[in-house]
Amino acid sequence: MTTKINYRQTCILVFLSQIALKFLALPSLMYMESGNESIFIALVMMITDGLYAFLLLGLARKSGEKNLYEFMCACLGKVITKIILVVLLLKYALVVANISKGLEFFVVDNLYTEFKWHYYVLPLIAVVGFMIYKGINNLGRVGEIVCWLIIVGIVYIALKSFSSADAESFLPLFESGVKPLFDCSFKYMSWFGSSTFILMLFGKIDFSRRKPWQMIRYILIAIALVQLVYFVFYGIFQVTSPTHSFCLSDISQFSSVHSSIDELSWLIVSLWIVAQAVQIAIYSYCIVEALKFIFNIKGEILPTLIVMLYIALLSLIGENTLGLERFFFSIYASVLSIVAQYIIPIIIWIAYLIRSKINKAKTPQQQKQTNLKQTKKVAQKRRAG
Repeated sequence: MTTKINYRQTCILVFLSQIALKFLALPSLMYMESGNESIFIALVMMITDGLYAFLLLGLARKSGEKNLYEFMCACLGKVITKIILVVLLLKYALVVANISKGLEFFVVDNLYTEFKWHYYVLPLIAVVGFMIYKGINNLGRVGEIVCWLIIVGIVYIALKSFSSADAESFLPLFESGVKPLFDCSFKYMSWFGSSTFILMLFGKIDFSRRKPWQMIRYILIAIALVQLVYFVFYGIFQVTSPTHSFCLSDISQFSSVHSSIDELSWLIVSLWIVAQAVQIAIYSYCIVEALKFIFNIKGEILPTLIVMLYIALLSLIGENTLGLERFFFSIYASVLSIVAQYIIPIIIWIAYLIRSKINKAKTPQQQKQTNLKQTKKVAQKRRAG
C-alpha cells in the first residue's frame, strides 16, 4: 500500500481544510465582535493561510524523503524538535475538538433533535479510525470524490438566497475603526491556520506531477466560497446573525418555502457533514504522526486507538460546559494557534536556510560524509520501524 499522496490530492485537502471551520458557528461568533466587517477578517486570514500553504509546501519539497521529525532534527536538533512536535500535537488536538464538537451540536441539536448522541459519535469514531488506518493517500482519494460536489452544493445554497441579501447593510464600513477587527482576529485565531496539517505530510507528497497554478486555483476557490457565503449570511440576517449558529443550514432554511430544509439542500448539507468527517480524520492522522514522533511509537494501532478514545471523551463534554469551551477557544487557543500556525513554520524555514548555508560552506568531502551519515541513520530508523 503506497503511502504517497499526489499533489492534486494535497491541494484538495488544503481546500477542504480552508473551508472546514468556516460554515458552522464562526460567522455568528465573529459578528458579535466586529459586525458585518467580519467578512474582511475571513478574507485576510484565509489569504494568510494560503500564503503559508505555499511556505509549507516549499519546505515539504526541500525535505525530500525525510519526514517532519527527520527534517527538523537535521535543522534544529532533537530537543527543539520534540518541543515543536508537542505544540503541534496540541494544535491538532484543538482542531479535532473544534470540528467534532461543532459538528456534534449541529447534527444532534439542529438536524436531528431526537437523535441520541451515541448514534452519531460511535459511527464517526469508527469511520475516523478506519480512514487513519488506511493512510493519508486514501484520505486524498475521499477528498477528490467529495470536493467538487461540495463546491457546487455550497454555490447552489448561496446563490439561492443571494437576492435576499442586503448589500447596504454592510455600510458604513469600519465605523468603529479597525481595532475590533484585530481583536476579533486574535480571539478566533484557532478557527484559521488551515495549512498546518501539511507539516505531517513531509516525505509523503509526490511533487512529480505538480502544476504551478493548481494550489492557487483551489485556494482562490476556497476564499471565493467563504466570501460568497458570508456576504449572503450577513446580508440576510444582519443584526440577528449572532443567533444563527449554523451558517450554511440557516441560509438554506431561510431560502426554503418549507419549514425544514428542502430535499436538495438537505443532501448538500449532509455531504458537507461527510467533508467534516474527512477533516477530523486528517487532523487525527496528524495527531497519530505526532504521537509516533514524540514517543517513538512503532506502528499505527496504538496512536490510532488513543485518538479514537480522545474523540469519544470529547463527546462527553455537553452543553453545560460551552462557556468553558468558548473561554478556552478564545484565549489559550489563540496563543497556541499563533505559535503553531505562523511562528513554527518560520522557525523551521530559518533553521533550514541556516543549515543549508553551513552545508554549502563545507568541503565536498565533508558534505559527502555528512550526507552518508544522515542516509544511514534514516535507513536504520526505517528498518527498525
